[in-house]
Amino acid sequence: MELIYKNEYGACFRIYNAPNPICTIQLVVDTIGIFMSEADLEHLLTMVRESDTPCQCRDCGGEKCNKIWCATPLVDICLKVNDKILEQMEDLIMGTRFLLEIDSTLEQHKIK
Repeated sequence: MELIYKNEYGACFRIYNAPNPICTIQLVVDTIGIFMSEADLEHLLTMVRESDTPCQCRDCGGEKCNKIWCATPLVDICLKVNDKILEQMEDLIMGTRFLLEIDSTLEQHKIK
């Protein structure tokens, strides 16, 4: 396991020899670790960025939602959020993406 990026809210690690070879990233928040693929990380970023949009579910009634809820065939994830947490989550995901992509970006532009 190798730290990719961390901030006040959590950390992201690269997982070597992961049980699921697609999910090579672990997002750790508080004491919870969530195994993810890079596509999952992108989807979470979309959800974080769209969380400012009023929610039309029965519970929120058109107000801004205070949770991020993601359902997969294996597990449902529900994270309680506020504006500060959303900023920190976006930073965590963007910092992780930047560091995951830096080598290919440098190679693409022939920078050593």
